[in-house]
Amino acid sequence: MIDPMGIRQAILELGLEDLIPLPEMVTSQEIRSACGEDISIGPLRTALICLLREDRIQIWSGHWSQDPQVVDSAVAESLLLIDEQYIFNSSSDRRIRVYYANVDNIRA
Repeated sequence: MIDPMGIRQAILELGLEDLIPLPEMVTSQEIRSACGEDISIGPLRTALICLLREDRIQIWSGHWSQDPQVVDSAVAESLLLIDEQYIFNSSSDRRIRVYYANVDNIRA
């Protein structure tokens, strides 16, 4: 069973480490523990958008070979809605990689 509060907490804890690429988040042990075996993008996306709106995380993006830049909340939400952003080497991920960070760790 998926634990929405557990997912939120796992996202925040993982985001204390550094800028976290979305595909890395999906495969992290913290998220796997919160989601169980049934990891789907929907609950992760919902939690990320809620945390963004609460100003608990920031979304960053950029080509994987360059330093990412923080993006405004409207752009951030649109990026979080793209399923391919949660998969390494997808066509979206190769164009622009999306990261998040807990604002208690990194704030632009």
